[in-house]
Amino acid sequence: MKKSVVAIAAVTIIAITVGMIVSAFMLSRFMLKIQHSSEKSIKVKGVAEKLITSDLATFKCSLRVKAQTKAEGYALLDRAVKVLNSKLDSLKFTENMQEDKSIYCAENYRTISTKVNGRETTTQVFDHFLLTYSVRIRTTDVQLVKENILKIYELTARKLDVTLSQPEYYISNPEQYKLELVDQASSAAAERARTAASKSGSKLGALMSARQGVIQITAPASSETSDYGVYNTSCLQKVIRLVMTMEFELK
Repeated sequence: MKKSVVAIAAVTIIAITVGMIVSAFMLSRFMLKIQHSSEKSIKVKGVAEKLITSDLATFKCSLRVKAQTKAEGYALLDRAVKVLNSKLDSLKFTENMQEDKSIYCAENYRTISTKVNGRETTTQVFDHFLLTYSVRIRTTDVQLVKENILKIYELTARKLDVTLSQPEYYISNPEQYKLELVDQASSAAAERARTAASKSGSKLGALMSARQGVIQITAPASSETSDYGVYNTSCLQKVIRLVMTMEFELK
């Protein structure tokens, strides 16, 4: 009787053990199948670039004069601005290109040190008024800016305190190139996916997802990039670049 009970218990344990092994095996096959299924796709990137000449340029021009009184300062500044406007006009920077004109007047002080009863004290004393006139030039004639901007410095020969900002060059409507770049980048991504699929013995299936990256506008031969996009304004010639990330089903 006891031997029969032991035999039944042993058979039961063996059955349970075999069942667990079979269940684990089936579960592992199920998991492998899911993993294999999830790998039946390919994700690729396609890049498109286009060399573009900027079609908009801006720069800022400033004049400064010093005077002991405001009246004297404004009179000096008025004469200096007339000379500047004459120069701008001779260089073809016409009135319709000029914007954001402004005049700013500041009081400048100097520090005087004195000794009273052996103790040194400092005092701020008025020195002069500094008046600044600024104008921004904005034009679609980018070659005019490139060729003539430095000629404005010829005014220094007439004792004028003139300063210029670095010119900035822009593409007035970069969106007009987006569809072309999206098409080229998408084609490049699809071709890359098709080649990779054929090398692995698969065929390219349906498009599962597509994501457009931000537009990067950089100097030629530049590797500069940013998650938020790059916009280089220092170069007349620019490269506009776009990346498409696409995922395809594999068959």
